[in-house]
Order: sequence, then C-alpha cells, then structure tokens
Amino acid sequence: MSKRFEKTLDLATDNTLIEPNWDGILSCVDAIRGGEVTSKVALVAIQKRIHSDNPHTGHHALLTLEACVKNCGAPFHKEVATKAFMEDMRNLASEGTSSKIRDKVLELIQCWASAFKSKSEYKIVVDTHNLMKLSGVNFPAMKEADAMFLSESAPEWADGDVCFRCRAQFGILTRKHHCRACGQVFCDRCSGKQMILPNFGIEKMVRVCDTCYNKRTSPNTQRKNDGAQNKVIEKVAERQGL
Repeated sequence: MSKRFEKTLDLATDNTLIEPNWDGILSCVDAIRGGEVTSKVALVAIQKRIHSDNPHTGHHALLTLEACVKNCGAPFHKEVATKAFMEDMRNLASEGTSSKIRDKVLELIQCWASAFKSKSEYKIVVDTHNLMKLSGVNFPAMKEADAMFLSESAPEWADGDVCFRCRAQFGILTRKHHCRACGQVFCDRCSGKQMILPNFGIEKMVRVCDTCYNKRTSPNTQRKNDGAQNKVIEKVAERQGL
C-alpha cells in the first residue's frame, strides 16, 4: 500500500479530531482517483479503521468511506458491493455496536441501496438493505444531500495541457486545477470560486470552475439545491460554533 495514502488516512481518522478532517478525507479521495492506491487496497485500509476500538476513529473512517463512495466511481463501488463487505456492514449495525457507528452505517446502507437499486451489478447492496428491513431494522429518513447524490454522480477527472475554459497553457506560472463539480482542468483565473458540494458528500468549501459555480448558484438551480446545501452549511457552522 502507498505509505502516503496510509499516512493520509491516519490523519483523516485520527481519534483526537473534534471535527472531520476534510482536507485529509479529500486527499484520500484524490489518491484513489489518481491511481496512487487501488480501490481494493484503499477499502481494506478504511475497513480496518472502521473496526478500530476507538469509536471516534471508526466514525471518521465511515465519513471517509462515504466520501469515497460518492466520489471515486465504479471501481470503488465494485469493491463495496461484495457479500463479505456488506455482511461486515450489516454486523456493524448490530445492537452491540456504538450508537454513533450504528447510526452512520444504517445511513450509508440506505443511501447506497437507493443509489444502486437499478444497477444489477450492485444487487448485494439492495438485498442487504431489504433483509435488514425484513428483520425489523429501522433506517433513518433519507437526508436531502443523499437524495441529491442519487441523481448526480461525481465526475471522472479529465486531464489536459490547457485550461478547459480559456485554453491557457499550463506551466510553472499557470497551475492546473480540477473542478470538483465537473472534473475538468482549469487555470487559477477560471476556477477561483469555492462552494460546498453536499451531493458528493463534501462538507467543505472546495474549488470549482466559474461555469459550475454560476450554474449551481443560478436562481433555478439554487431553489432546487438550497435546502440541502443550507442544511450542510448550517451543520458545519454549528460544529464550528459560528
């Protein structure tokens, strides 16, 4: 396993964290998407930390898992949608587990089951959810941010030598940046905006291109997304005591 990924994951799941380390979580996502570590190896490492004796580490690992499922695409989904992993998640939702861990696991299983219900290759996720419901497990209400994830998948990251918008050549003086909303590459000037992307499980202001920012803040789009985005912003502010 990449030592860099291991170190980043340790920072993202540190049991002394009071708030989620979104820089660490997003660095884990980037490492998987960038091919620094395979989805299979990354999931094993995350799963190990979910089973930590410290519930704080376990909860931070579940937040990292959530972000990876929402942002790392089909290769990561394939590793999650296995009988062994879903049985492990089901066991984590047992009564003997920390309530904080149990609640998050139930939230994730419900979200994934809804997201993958029409995809036969992920049938094990839906089956696990249905079996748990039949056994009397009560799942939480679907969050608005999770409902947004169901209709919009994180984009694949593009690459290129020029800015997707202004066509400026990347180099020493012109840095390349990815827009986390559309996945294209842009220069500083064309990607200077930041926003929270709750549909991708990102509760942190991240870089987006001007086009995506304008699209997501237009009156029509904002009316549709404001509920979920505002709730995430309020939750983050509440955590930080603002």
